[in-house]
Amino acid sequence: MEREQWCVRLYGNLEMRTQLQKMMNDAFEGLADSAGQGPWQLAERGDAIVCRLDITAGRREFCDKTGMVLAEFVLSVKEPHMLEKLMQSKLGTRDVKEIRTGMKEAIILLNGDLPEGETIVSEGETGAGRKLRLGRMGMKLGEYLWEKSSVHLDGFIRFRMREYAEELKDAAESAACEMLMDRQYQEFMRLLQTMVKGQETGLPAIHVLHGGGQSPTLLDEKLRPLHDEQAAEPMLQAATDQQDRESLLVTRLLAASPRRLYIHTNEPDAQVVRTLMGIFGERAAICDDPVLR
Repeated sequence: MEREQWCVRLYGNLEMRTQLQKMMNDAFEGLADSAGQGPWQLAERGDAIVCRLDITAGRREFCDKTGMVLAEFVLSVKEPHMLEKLMQSKLGTRDVKEIRTGMKEAIILLNGDLPEGETIVSEGETGAGRKLRLGRMGMKLGEYLWEKSSVHLDGFIRFRMREYAEELKDAAESAACEMLMDRQYQEFMRLLQTMVKGQETGLPAIHVLHGGGQSPTLLDEKLRPLHDEQAAEPMLQAATDQQDRESLLVTRLLAASPRRLYIHTNEPDAQVVRTLMGIFGERAAICDDPVLR
């Protein structure tokens, strides 16, 4: 019987091909020869990893299992390299820490919630999104190997899995946008902190009543409504969303420049509370007393 041959080609250096060869041989440990050599061997020339076997039964299972190994290699080895290049381009930086953060966020997006209607066999299973992606990719690769007996992994990704390539680009772009927005926010916060440190203090103290699902109320040091509270009310009502109201609150407090800022809230982790604490620093304090409405 003539031996059947399978071939997997891969761009990259010898180290990467050797890594893939080991992953495939580990998956087929039972097919190792007497010397412990697995069925997949590096070609003497070129970029191929080759397997020659006599298979009378189980050919489809062999191809499907190989497809899953190739899919795991793509997600665990090739995907980080692709995301790294995308993040460098989207963020416009080579800062390793920033790029790694962006890659992590992109992978979270890729492995996020399952699409509507999709299910995983074991409910509540960790990494369900990744397993879904792995299964889809492995099935396509196994099918292709069963039909063709040979696959160029990089070419397959580029030409037969364009949807996957687009998913990577979209995830990288979304992660980069979030990071750039956060970068702008941090720069804005530093500017406001500099303004607060440089300006003279005005009122001795201001109390901010926050929470209860209502717009924040400002009181002076004697717990009386701030003199501009009545004038600010129409602006607060006209503010179209929470962000507008919070921006107006910050503007009013910067103009008043209190020596001390007391924030009475039952939501200490709310974004506006963290923003005020960040801007006013040591001047600000969170109070959990019952001064709330």
